[in-house]
Amino acid sequence: MNILFISSIEIWGGGEVWLMDIMKGLKDREHAVSLLCRPNTELARNAQALGFDVITIRIGGDLDPFVIWKARRLMKQKNIQVICTNMDKDLRFGGIAAKLARVPGVVPSREIDYPIKERLRYRFAYNNLATKIVFNSVATQRTVLNSAPWLDKGRTTVIYKGIDISKYDNVPRGSLRKELELSEDASIVTFVGRLDERKGIRYLLEAWKVVHERHPDAILLLVGKGKMQSEIEEFISTHNLASSVILAGFRTDVPSILLQSSMLALPSLWEGFGYVLVETMAARIPTVATATSSIPEIVEDKQSGILVEPKNAVALAEAISYLLLNPARGKEMGLRGRQIVEERFTLSRMIDEFERVFLTEAGK
Repeated sequence: MNILFISSIEIWGGGEVWLMDIMKGLKDREHAVSLLCRPNTELARNAQALGFDVITIRIGGDLDPFVIWKARRLMKQKNIQVICTNMDKDLRFGGIAAKLARVPGVVPSREIDYPIKERLRYRFAYNNLATKIVFNSVATQRTVLNSAPWLDKGRTTVIYKGIDISKYDNVPRGSLRKELELSEDASIVTFVGRLDERKGIRYLLEAWKVVHERHPDAILLLVGKGKMQSEIEEFISTHNLASSVILAGFRTDVPSILLQSSMLALPSLWEGFGYVLVETMAARIPTVATATSSIPEIVEDKQSGILVEPKNAVALAEAISYLLLNPARGKEMGLRGRQIVEERFTLSRMIDEFERVFLTEAGK
């Protein structure tokens, strides 16, 4: 089967990690896999470095005839049988190109728990271009269907993201404490994600003021980059938290970092899928997160982690403090989390389900 993934996104996050995983998994199953994306992006560079067939194009407006023509030509040249799109923009120009190239399968993978806007172009794209719509969670599916009663639920399906759990077995623990000049007794509370508003970082920092007073030896490690960095730095300085909050920037050794952490804190206001939650559970450590979007579908409250209300810094501080005071309970939660990943969130299971959808839509 000849598959083309289309992504116009310019930043790197969990969705892009998923894209690399599924492309590799399908390629390993001897499908011909290509990626159409913007030039000079982390996505393009990382995909090229992994040896994927990458075609770059300067993507402008949704109905740019040059972009549609180039995408159509590419699909004809490679005899593409199914395309999988990321953003709504990708569905519109990619879906039109697919129709012109007579590609049988057009499958948008809806990644964000956000309503579809009541506009003609959205109706047209989802009703007339998409042949099957994949959601990353029941929460995302519900949000979209509630906002778009004109969308046929029968043309949708839910496929949870999955990870390669072997990355979290027999991985060198590394020397994070040595690198950060921390004592071996220091508890590390880790956040992994973009440094932006929707991740609830303001509430995490407010909570950390309380946690720091109770647990002065604990460290908050913020892994990622984003537009809130200067605001975070100012907060750290203003509240004298320089000794207990570390900005680590973008890292490629997330499995190793999680394996050396006491827990993950993810106080998101809303989420797409929460990829890092599954990674955390695979690493056998507990999570403190918010009960929003798909998160309750991933984290079992009081079983594999603790869920709190969004925007509640007090509850967040209490949950983090509880796990710092009760490491044995945290270990139990971590073991349950690993069990959940093995049951529901493996990479092979995800690839199986996407492969079935793609084969059906391609008419195989």
